[in-house]
Amino acid sequence: MCHINLALDNIVTWSSRRQVSLAPDKTQALLIPRRQDITNLPAPDMQLEGRSVPLHRSISILGVEFDTGLTFTSHSRRVAINSVRRLSCVRRISHLLDAKGVEVLYKAQVRPLMEYSPLAWSSCPPSYLATLDRVQRRAQRLVNGKPPHFAPDSFQPLQERRDVAGLCVMHKTLNLHTPHLAAIKLPRPPPPLHSTLVPSYRQEQVTVPFSRTEHHLYVPSYPATAVYGTN
Repeated sequence: MCHINLALDNIVTWSSRRQVSLAPDKTQALLIPRRQDITNLPAPDMQLEGRSVPLHRSISILGVEFDTGLTFTSHSRRVAINSVRRLSCVRRISHLLDAKGVEVLYKAQVRPLMEYSPLAWSSCPPSYLATLDRVQRRAQRLVNGKPPHFAPDSFQPLQERRDVAGLCVMHKTLNLHTPHLAAIKLPRPPPPLHSTLVPSYRQEQVTVPFSRTEHHLYVPSYPATAVYGTN
C-alpha cells in the first residue's frame, strides 16, 4: 500500500511543477484481484492531495465501463437501458413523423449509443448482444408500422456493423500501422528451418492480452479475417 501512495505523491509533485491541477473528487480507483471473492479483502487507503480515493466496483473510462473482473457486464446493462429509454422518446413523437423520419431519428439517436466502442462487444455472451438486437427490432417494427412501409432489410444487423468496425481496427493495425495500435502487433517470426504449411504472412497477427476472464479486446475472427482478407 505504501508504494501506491508514494506513486500518487510523485504524481502530485509532477503536476505541481508543471502547473497541472488534479481533481481528487473525479479520480476513480478499481481493485483487480487474482482471486474470485474479494468481499473479505481489506480496502486500501489511497490518498491523493490529502483526500481519500474510494474503491469502486466498476469504473468508466471514456464511456466504457468495466468491473473488478475485467468484464463489460455493467457496461452492457447500462447501454441497453439507455437505448430503451431513447427509443421510448422516439416512440412518443413517432406520430409526428413518417416512416423515414422515425428511421432517421433512430439511426441518429439510438443506434450510435449501441455502437459506441464496438470492440467492447466483440466477445460478449450472446445474451448481451440479444438485448441490443431486441431494441433494434422494436425500432424496425415502429418504422414498418407507418406508411410507406420499408423493406425488411432497411436495418443493417448490428453484428454486421460490429464486425466491420472490428475489421477497420485490424486494417489500421496491420496495414496502416497506426501508432497507438502498434503495441498489439506481434513481431515478425523467424523463418522456418524446414518446409511448413504456415502462410508467409503469418506475422500479420495481433496479441490478445492475458486475463482470467472470458472477455478480451479482440476475438480470433478479427485477426484471421484481417489476415486472409487484406492480402
